[in-house]
Amino acid sequence: LQSSDRDKTQMLVEQLHRLLRPFMIRRLKADVEKDLPRKTETILFTSLAPIQRDVYKQCLLREISTVQGSAAAKSRGPLLNLVMQLRKCCNHPYLFEGADPDPGVTDDGLVQASGKLDVLDRLLTKLKAKGHRCVLFSQFTSTLDLLEELLLYRGHKYCRLDGSTNRVQRTVDINAFNAPGSKIGVFLMSTRAGGLGINLQTADTVIIYDSDWNPQADLQAQDRAHRIGQKKEVKVFRFVTADSI
Repeated sequence: LQSSDRDKTQMLVEQLHRLLRPFMIRRLKADVEKDLPRKTETILFTSLAPIQRDVYKQCLLREISTVQGSAAAKSRGPLLNLVMQLRKCCNHPYLFEGADPDPGVTDDGLVQASGKLDVLDRLLTKLKAKGHRCVLFSQFTSTLDLLEELLLYRGHKYCRLDGSTNRVQRTVDINAFNAPGSKIGVFLMSTRAGGLGINLQTADTVIIYDSDWNPQADLQAQDRAHRIGQKKEVKVFRFVTADSI
């Protein structure tokens, strides 16, 4: 936007705020709970593992007409599909059929095949050693399946919540995670699962494995842990694959 357009937009926003102020009360957590510990966010840049880079290139080469803006790419469909494929590759190449050289076997190859998963594996090990407990988010249930495989392989105790989890199981898992002295160190969740009211304030770490299209969804996800009742500083780690989509 030009400077004049930005000024007009800002003036319009301020006018709308003045009109709405008598009818709406907006309170932040800090206004309600003065002693709420702070939240800090760290962006962790990861690299593409060699197999990820190969799959990434294959995705681009298969859709080279879309990348170059051909007539077929004038509709949003092909481009959006390519974006989703590249995001999936950034999470883990085994999400593509045939990419896993030894399906059904879980070993260190699972970790080494993804830059993100390699960093996550080391981060979870350090958090567990220091007694931290975390909520781990991904947008995609297929990615949650791989993350669950890692947690099982490394012996992490965890709960999982996604769109297929029924209300009773959700309540049982939340209570088990929040129970005094709970040994469950990780709560694995899809970013938009569960609706409102999920309280995981016994966790002190939030890991965003892949960011949502809507930044508000990520903020709401972080608030599962950073909420009234939290006694510790909450650290948020957001994973971003460098030099990628």
